[in-house]
Amino acid sequence: MPETEAKRSRWFRLTHSLSAKLNLLLLGAMLVIFALLGYLNVRLHRQHLEQNTLQAAERISDVIKQGTTDYMLRNDRSGLYQSIQTIAAEPGIYKIRIFDQEGRITYTTTPSEQNQVVDKTGEACYACHAQSQPLARLNRPDRFRIYRNGGGSRVLGIITPIENQPSCSNAACHAHPASQQILGVLDTNLSLAKADVQLAESSRIMIAYTACGLVLIAVLSWFFVWKVVGRPVQALERGTDRLKDGDLGYQITVESEDEIGDLARSFNDMSSQLKAEHTENVAWTHTLE
Repeated sequence: MPETEAKRSRWFRLTHSLSAKLNLLLLGAMLVIFALLGYLNVRLHRQHLEQNTLQAAERISDVIKQGTTDYMLRNDRSGLYQSIQTIAAEPGIYKIRIFDQEGRITYTTTPSEQNQVVDKTGEACYACHAQSQPLARLNRPDRFRIYRNGGGSRVLGIITPIENQPSCSNAACHAHPASQQILGVLDTNLSLAKADVQLAESSRIMIAYTACGLVLIAVLSWFFVWKVVGRPVQALERGTDRLKDGDLGYQITVESEDEIGDLARSFNDMSSQLKAEHTENVAWTHTLE
């Protein structure tokens, strides 16, 4: 029973000591800081990957527009669709669609969507049709959106207006009036699955490095706090116990020049004075005998 109480007392002193409190404070602060830095790092990395995918989608959209101009002027739908199908077969491309001005899907790499009319409040159309009159131009941030497909994977889509050029309005085969600014919309969708895999892998590596860093810093902090605070305070506690048990004149080894060192020197001076006064009192008592 006494042994159990002694263990409990040691555990209480260990967990409630000044060193333990300082270590917990440092560890908690480091945990918060590392977690915040990790979150910001993952967020920036995600934005970087999404930005790279967006730039790739823009390049693909420009290639499709430039590479299919002749097919459009000749109204060669077969050649146009074959060209888009070839581009859509590249890795990372989820699907490519072309909408007319009424929102009908005139071409898509997903056959089940062919000739469907999309909701103008949907994710692909809302940016242009949010107002009463559809916009002829969109700022770059408004042209792309990120959504999840039926399988739960993230997809980045970018819409590129197909503008009515003079060569289109003057074409003999299927002339569009010059007043019609937009002929349709090219909707290019790229999968973010690869980017998400890279992000997840980077997050795991970052968490592992962060955990190792926390453990290393915690060990170094514990050693530093124990050496600078814990050991000197324990020495003061032992000295106080020795004085309480009557060991007057007990001296503590002073190892630092800081405030704790000053406290240890003050303790040594007090202990020496108590011993001197005790010796003087004993001598005076002997003279009375």
